[in-house]
Amino acid sequence: MSRAPSTDADAIPAVTPVALLTGFLGSGKTTLLTRALSAPYMRRTAVVVNEFGAIGLDHLLIAKTTENVIELRNGCLCCTIRGDLALTLRDLHRKRLLGEIPPFDYVVIETSGLADPVPLVHTLMADTPLRRAYVLDAVLTVVDAANFEATVAEHDTAASQLAIADVVLLTKTDLVGEERHDSVTRHVRAHNPGAELYTVVAGAIEPQRLFRRRLFDPDPVASALGRWLTAASASPDVADHLHGDGYGAHAIVRPGPLSLAGTSVFLNRLVNEQRDAVLRIKGLAGFREKGGRPAMLHAVREKFYPVEWLDEWPDSDHSSRLIFIGRRLDIARLEELFASLCA
Repeated sequence: MSRAPSTDADAIPAVTPVALLTGFLGSGKTTLLTRALSAPYMRRTAVVVNEFGAIGLDHLLIAKTTENVIELRNGCLCCTIRGDLALTLRDLHRKRLLGEIPPFDYVVIETSGLADPVPLVHTLMADTPLRRAYVLDAVLTVVDAANFEATVAEHDTAASQLAIADVVLLTKTDLVGEERHDSVTRHVRAHNPGAELYTVVAGAIEPQRLFRRRLFDPDPVASALGRWLTAASASPDVADHLHGDGYGAHAIVRPGPLSLAGTSVFLNRLVNEQRDAVLRIKGLAGFREKGGRPAMLHAVREKFYPVEWLDEWPDSDHSSRLIFIGRRLDIARLEELFASLCA
């Protein structure tokens, strides 16, 4: 299928946002995605599915293909990961530039239910050529309320999918009673207190609430950082619940700027010492070496996102805030390292 190069009306964004849609087997990812793609809001979306997963978009398909790229009726595209996510995304980018496929301005990657999302996040964060074309928009995790406890208890992958999510989508709540719904909600909050949480029945949710929101690396005026800070600074009763099964959040807040060199050493030493415990780090901090200039900090496990320097503070609060979410974090050691390196 050959196409003319894109016109101004089909403008290609300089950097295309990517959403990672994850969740354990049978949680309802494909049902949710199929409904979302039928909305006009999701036109010009490229969908990348794990090659071991069922595409499940049959009613949207039309008979136009280019190698592994399928054009959908609603103006979207679909393809499969051909062994390597980076290669697949580069191939999509190249085909788009050459006009070989319809233009797209958003990407959703639907993972296999057994896939640990962390390596995929790392690919999008660390692959320099890929970062010139794509930016991670959000990690969305679909959770089956009917089988939550057993799935998380028996499968580390399911716990990882949940813990690094920006948004958690609770499905199959119509199959359980209100008491169980409330219990699962509390447990989800314990595993990831900073995530947005929505209840979804049969995949029905407005796509505007999930996609194209830049939740993974948010502007500091957005609510995400505040949610994390609130969860990390929870009252003792809430904190005890959050840490009951090892998951929780911890915040370090200081009134002034930090040492850039000391903070860099601190964060690297922390993730090296507690590699299996630290799941995500978010921060907004000023640094003395830059005259107090603020920056956004972000990491998933041991992989750090490039520092985002800001021209000014987003509001009147100029305190430096580092927020950690993890499982069985050694809080005493975390505080000790910070005090010795960042004072």
